[in-house]
Amino acid sequence: MSLYQRLALGCLLVIALVTGLGLLVRTSFVQLRALDERQQRADTALGSLGAAQASVAREEVLADRLVAAPSRSGMHALALQSAISQQRLDEARAVLGSLRSAPSIDAVSRQHAELTLRMTGMPLEALQKELEQIDRTVAHALRDVANLRSTENAQIEASRESLRARLIAASGASIVTAIAICAVMLLFVILPLRGVAMAARRIGQGDLQHRVEWRSGDHLGIIASEINRMAVRLRDLRETESGRRQMEQQLSDAVLQSIFEPIIVTDAKGRVLKLNQASTQLLGEAATDRMALANTPGGEKILEAVRGAVSMQRALAGEGEAALLPMRIGDAERSYRLRTTPMRDGDGKLLGAVTVLEDVTELRDIDRFKTRFLSVASQKLRDPLQRLHLAIYALARGHAGELRPLQMDILGGAQQETENLETLMSDLIEVAELETGRRDLKIERLRPLDILERAAQRVDDEAATRKIEIEIKAFADLSLVSADRRALQSVFDNLLGNALRYTPPGGQIRLEAIEAQDRIQFQVRDTGRGIEAERLPSIFGRFTGGPGDGTGLGLALVRRLVESLGGQVAVESRLGQGTTFSFTLPIASVTASRRPVEIG
Repeated sequence: MSLYQRLALGCLLVIALVTGLGLLVRTSFVQLRALDERQQRADTALGSLGAAQASVAREEVLADRLVAAPSRSGMHALALQSAISQQRLDEARAVLGSLRSAPSIDAVSRQHAELTLRMTGMPLEALQKELEQIDRTVAHALRDVANLRSTENAQIEASRESLRARLIAASGASIVTAIAICAVMLLFVILPLRGVAMAARRIGQGDLQHRVEWRSGDHLGIIASEINRMAVRLRDLRETESGRRQMEQQLSDAVLQSIFEPIIVTDAKGRVLKLNQASTQLLGEAATDRMALANTPGGEKILEAVRGAVSMQRALAGEGEAALLPMRIGDAERSYRLRTTPMRDGDGKLLGAVTVLEDVTELRDIDRFKTRFLSVASQKLRDPLQRLHLAIYALARGHAGELRPLQMDILGGAQQETENLETLMSDLIEVAELETGRRDLKIERLRPLDILERAAQRVDDEAATRKIEIEIKAFADLSLVSADRRALQSVFDNLLGNALRYTPPGGQIRLEAIEAQDRIQFQVRDTGRGIEAERLPSIFGRFTGGPGDGTGLGLALVRRLVESLGGQVAVESRLGQGTTFSFTLPIASVTASRRPVEIG
């Protein structure tokens, strides 16, 4: 039997049950109405016969009075009462005729009618005797009707109780039958549906070996068959997807192993997932364990780079000597630069990080040679350059004789170029000192507002000449910062020099300092022409300036000085909307100290 047939059968049974119960209730109400009518007729008959007996008794009293004192008015009153009594007797006779097993008063009614006709010529004593006889007969009939009414009431009450019992029994049987029908429907309809639903849920949760058991060919059987077919397809698809993933995994491993540079793949918690062959040769087999990696030379630095990339969720690449990871292989020492990139899935969820150890030993050696060369060359060129500058200055002041205007113009250009060369030499020497670690920083506790005011004072004259307004915005009660005065002077001189160079007359430069958690953020904001978007990523590199942008070392020096003080530098700019350089410095928490510069 199909599901629909079961549902139809259950509905038909319920309809039949409700119909039968309705017919039973209707029949019971009809019977109750008939019993009420019987009881009402008995009450009416008893009342009518009682009224007739009372009227006859009244008539008998009038007759007694008339016997005691005959009069015309008394006779007239007796005649009227006799007519009323006859009317009451006729009504009682009619009612008693419709009552089953009721006594008949037809004879009494005829006797009283004849008496009424003979009343005027009849002796009063005879009249009195006949009235007494009629009264006794009516009273006897009244007692019989009262007894009959009591019997009828008892029978009616018994019938009512029987009907109530039958209704209660029928209702109980209907309830039991309805419960039985519901139980049967639950057994043959709901439970199979629930079984199909639970089987579908198991398949949906991944148990693709499970099947829906339904042998009927109805619509639910079709659904069960389609669910089973879908489970088979999903199983085949999963096996295919598993094979594809396995192939992709093998391809990924092959690509990873074929890369010459050491690569370390970690999850979001820093646990090592994979090492290529180059990493295994460099760090050893034990590096696959996080604790073992932390104990290997350079392992802690690798984990720190991974934590930084994961927490900041962007690629990190160390720069400078301090960012290099020295590793000894045999008797040779190699240097590696860590480049860490976070991994994400298709939804952007962070999965971990990939760390590449780039062998920069040769680049390190070349950079060190270049730095030493720049340092030596700058030192060697400084003295001749200063003497050349003094000579040009002396010529320009006329110490070697009066000069013509053309000669003065030539000397002015030469003097400007020597000043540019001196600035370049100073920047080269300062960068070389920073990179070689020969420059010490004197860390002091400085007030941010004082730092901004001194920086503004150093460029007040040039700003006034260029008609540029300088505004300072900082609270006087900001926390003190830990910094080196000379380093901050170089930082602000470079940033303000650039701002003055690229801000047109009538523009504005704003110096700001705000407190953010455990750091103070400084900002130099101008209303100049802005910087091209493609130049922003490399703006802090060396020799990255455009034509007429100065030495090309100023912003590189700014970044290295800020990082040496434990801060970070950033830039925001859009063409035509000005530029904002910002950097952070740590809030002072300890007394001033001296420490060497660390780059990275």
